[in-house]
Amino acid sequence: MNLLRRLYVMVSDEAESLRLDALPSAPPCLKSMLLAGKLETVPHWFQSLRSLVYLRLYWSRLTQDVFPFIQALPCLGILELDNAYSGKELLFDAGFQKLKVLYLANLPQLKEITIERGVMPDLERLIVQGCMELKTLPHGIEYLTNLQTLDLATVSSELIHQIHGEQSVGRSKVRHIPNIHHYYKSASKTLQFKNLS
Repeated sequence: MNLLRRLYVMVSDEAESLRLDALPSAPPCLKSMLLAGKLETVPHWFQSLRSLVYLRLYWSRLTQDVFPFIQALPCLGILELDNAYSGKELLFDAGFQKLKVLYLANLPQLKEITIERGVMPDLERLIVQGCMELKTLPHGIEYLTNLQTLDLATVSSELIHQIHGEQSVGRSKVRHIPNIHHYYKSASKTLQFKNLS
């Protein structure tokens, strides 16, 4: 167990809760973890994941008060939240100092993302997919000065209109991002790609 580098735990049904407190402590060498299932409480050993680089949460139904445990992970480089958050507002107000990739997918209630100055200073890629209630750019996206790629897939037309065209209201906030991509399905249901850079 001490040499375990990858841990994937999945439930058979999305309504089922993960029972992770049965694990007495976190494997000290753990680099990658996928948790698929409702996460009612954060395991007591979560903050000891000092080597964790990759974390994917699926079906978790997280609330905002769980984020202090995630943002404090010192080596976290990739965070994927897929159908994992049930709130309307997502606030990144501290931490994530080594995060390179943030993937937010299938968060049907999400209406607002806020990123405080100094958070995620090394973020290089932000992917937002299937968040149809999100009508505006993340507040504070202009603080992500190392962001190289913004991928928007199956998002609202209101969000796209904020950055499409030089006169768009949010264009100045994303001017520093070299690659902005929009993925969407056409009337014939084929996947289309548009470069918004």
